[in-house]
Amino acid sequence: MLMVPVAAAGFAALLFLLRLTVSVLLVSGPSMTPALRHGQRVLFVRRGLVRPRVGRIVVLRPPPGPAGRPLLVKRVVALAGDPVPPEVREATGAAPDAVVPPGRLMVLGDNPPFSTDSRLWGALPVSDVVGVVLEGTRLRGAAAGPGLRGRGCGGRG
Repeated sequence: MLMVPVAAAGFAALLFLLRLTVSVLLVSGPSMTPALRHGQRVLFVRRGLVRPRVGRIVVLRPPPGPAGRPLLVKRVVALAGDPVPPEVREATGAAPDAVVPPGRLMVLGDNPPFSTDSRLWGALPVSDVVGVVLEGTRLRGAAAGPGLRGRGCGGRG
């Protein structure tokens, strides 16, 4: 019957769309402990389909630096117009009434002694966000695709 090839084509199209929108990332380093562990694989939805929100874990490109640096995994703590969080204010010397500028956000690792984040970088461009981690995604044995090895900035990197 014709229904089987049509169903198979539809399934193939769905898999193709999923591949364009959802990716696997291997977490490297302790900066997001206890939420994410070193070696854990997580799913993230590419930016455009989901927007970063305070409290969500995001995947982002690192600030300018040496070429070839892996993607970062951090928690959003403030969006444009929000007050600069106290720990960032203290580290950067921002004014007590400082707010996050338009088009920017602030991120922190869940394990501060092992995280390089907005305490060092300040506000990052929202355009650096690659995607938002899906809550409760713990994958075993899933291979991370090329260029999708991320880190929680383990070793303060």
